[in-house]
Amino acid sequence: MTTNMAERSRTAETGSAMGSDDIIAGNVSKYIVLPAGYCGQPKKGHLIFDACFESGNLGRVDHVTEFEYDLFIRPDTCNPRFRVWFNFTVENVKESQQISAGVGMTMLFGYPRQERVIFNVVNFSKTKSLYRDGMAPMVKSTSRPKWQRIPSKNVYYYRCPDHRKNYVMSFAFCFDREDDTYQFAYCYPYTYTRLQHYLDNLQRRNMDYFCRELLGLSVQKRRLDLLTITSPGPAIEVEKVKPESIEPEPEVQKTFSEEANTSTYYPAPVPVMDKYILENGKVHLGSGIWVDEEKWHQLQVTQGDSKYTKNLAVMIWGTDVLKNRSVTGVATKKKKDAVPKPPLSPHKLSIVRECLYDRIAQETVDETEIAQRLSKVNKYICEKIMDINKSCKNEERREIAKYNLQ
Repeated sequence: MTTNMAERSRTAETGSAMGSDDIIAGNVSKYIVLPAGYCGQPKKGHLIFDACFESGNLGRVDHVTEFEYDLFIRPDTCNPRFRVWFNFTVENVKESQQISAGVGMTMLFGYPRQERVIFNVVNFSKTKSLYRDGMAPMVKSTSRPKWQRIPSKNVYYYRCPDHRKNYVMSFAFCFDREDDTYQFAYCYPYTYTRLQHYLDNLQRRNMDYFCRELLGLSVQKRRLDLLTITSPGPAIEVEKVKPESIEPEPEVQKTFSEEANTSTYYPAPVPVMDKYILENGKVHLGSGIWVDEEKWHQLQVTQGDSKYTKNLAVMIWGTDVLKNRSVTGVATKKKKDAVPKPPLSPHKLSIVRECLYDRIAQETVDETEIAQRLSKVNKYICEKIMDINKSCKNEERREIAKYNLQ
């Protein structure tokens, strides 16, 4: 169902497009965008948007057509005037979405009869942007976890009459794999947790020219680090201020309850292996996934990325599920007439990658090495599935041989 220009203008004038706090109070969470007047269960192609993760930001999504969506950035915490950063995921896509000439903003991009969807970020607070000079948003997906830039020819930054002549950034994108979850971001995300991992690794090196101190805590009780970096050599004595001369800090304000639904709410960082929630003998890895506490602690002493990943996969899925699944859902080319097995859950795969990332980040800060080691996750899980199936076949052979002997 198409929204005409008058309707879109009225929508923009309600205040949500310009960062009204009572309208955009938090991030969208697994939000299914349905056409106006649609009743019934969501179908393939009814996109699901989510930004409830660290560094995620997307406050609202409006359905324009099946192939066009208006996106509203959630304003910065305690400062609604600034609306720049966005980072969100899209799933439940339909590979066969066909755009015909004249629908939505298709002709603006010059892609009639192409499999493309258009996203309009409609409430930027900046009039000047690098998007006007060739920069483009980032995208990755579950099957292609490396960030890539959308071609700049598919990106436009312009004043839009539909939104009170505010600046809008529009980009066209083609969903080519239905089972993938796609993630879009303003530029390369760099999370607070990742920064803390990096600083933790630097601090463990005990370098004489690097000093990390706790300057204070934010309103949401996160570390504010003071870094001192000097030339290697003898340390210079610096006069220290007596503790009694420092005024005590006022009590940190309590975080508002509604802040818990935003990407800016995260507890103070703790050591990597202690950041997971422990409750009733279970460890919460995220996204509703719980594992046995004893097995989790045993996993932490496992040597090697391969064994760690395989053991974690068994803890999350179990052997009965793994033997009947595949990593991607695509049939193997080694066997003729091979029947494809259902793919493993993308969000559980992302949890495996996140756990492995936390482990690797304790050993190295080299981003190239981290990316290279994470790229082997699918391979390790595939090998584990093959091992399980091979073990099952061997067990069947032993049972048959035992039966024949009787």
